[in-house]
Amino acid sequence: MTDEQHLSHLSKVEIYCQILLGILRYTNLKTYPTEEEHKKQLTKKLKFQNAHDFDLYRACIDQMEDAQYAINEFIENGLYINENRQGEMYLRLYGVLNACYLQTGVMIDLVRLFNFQNQKEIREELKKLDAIDLRNKIASHTTNYRDENNYSSYFKVAQSSLDKKANRILVVKRDEEANYINLLDYVIEFTKTIELYLDQIIDKELYSRTFKKESFVWMKSRHDYIKNRS
Repeated sequence: MTDEQHLSHLSKVEIYCQILLGILRYTNLKTYPTEEEHKKQLTKKLKFQNAHDFDLYRACIDQMEDAQYAINEFIENGLYINENRQGEMYLRLYGVLNACYLQTGVMIDLVRLFNFQNQKEIREELKKLDAIDLRNKIASHTTNYRDENNYSSYFKVAQSSLDKKANRILVVKRDEEANYINLLDYVIEFTKTIELYLDQIIDKELYSRTFKKESFVWMKSRHDYIKNRS
């Protein structure tokens, strides 16, 4: 299998994670006698602020990638695969919403680690995305949801509205107000936003550092592949 064939089986987020891991692995360092000294120098080279940020960055890559597996599964197969089972639909519904929430936390950590100037604005944008708002309403603070005005309410999902495509889920509010939502559209919108900020991180970090030629080519080829992918 060629490298391009391999990449064709991956989502953009997964490929971004490969590049982020490459930045960690291929940042040029001198040789140091202990792992601890190696971490200290790498932390300094990456311009991280805290001693534990090296491990946090590695954890962010893993969490971003792991959560994307759940999101990919939902985008490909919806709320069930072959049989309409209520238990599976609720697992997938809650699972994909919380996968989005996990990626939000990871992105907030990443923009802090790489010292973005507009961190507050990014946090607010991510928290206002429809997928995150829906997660808070029906998969987290369901019976004690508070809006931006601190108004308390509660929500429930009409069980009869769940189906494979998840494109017309009825969400009912306390005062009987109800809205149909398209979960697939929410998740796709969310993923596009995550991809946008991952790309900004790559632009900021990949092209401002010195790497060995073969390492840089490997990472840049992945970035080019993403940019040329429809």
